[in-house]
Amino acid sequence: MPKLIIHSPARTFDAADRQRVAGPLTALGLDWEVLPPSPMLRSTVWTYFADYAADAVFMGDELARLPVVTLQIYVLAGGLDAAGKRRLVEGATAILDRRPDGAAVAPVYVVIHEVAEQNWGIFGKQADLTALRASAPDAPAI
Repeated sequence: MPKLIIHSPARTFDAADRQRVAGPLTALGLDWEVLPPSPMLRSTVWTYFADYAADAVFMGDELARLPVVTLQIYVLAGGLDAAGKRRLVEGATAILDRRPDGAAVAPVYVVIHEVAEQNWGIFGKQADLTALRASAPDAPAI
C-alpha cells in the first residue's frame, strides 16, 4: 500500500497522462511490497500529482528548462529488498518517462522512503505488513 507523490512542473502530465500512469503504478506498488492485488489493497495505493508553477522549479540556480519529474514513494520498512528497490526504480521510471507517442518526458528521479510499521497508521491502527500480505484476495475496496 505504498503512497506515491509525483512532483513535476505544471502541465507535465495532463489528465490522460495521469490516468495512464496511475493504474500501472498501483499494480507495480502492490508487486513491490508483495501484496495481493485485492480491491481493498488496490484502493489503499494512492498516487498524488503535485504540480509546480513554471517559476517554482529550478535546475541549480536557473529556471528549469526540462520538465524534471521526481517520484517520492513511501513504503513500509521491510517490504522491499535490494532487488525490489531496483525493480521499483526501473519500473516506475519506465512508466513515468514516456508519453503515449513514445517521446521522453525528462529525467525521472525516484526517492524511496521506508517507514517503520509503528510510524504508519491506517484505519486507526499501526500498519502490519504481514497481515496485509495475508489479507483476503477478494477483500472489497475501501
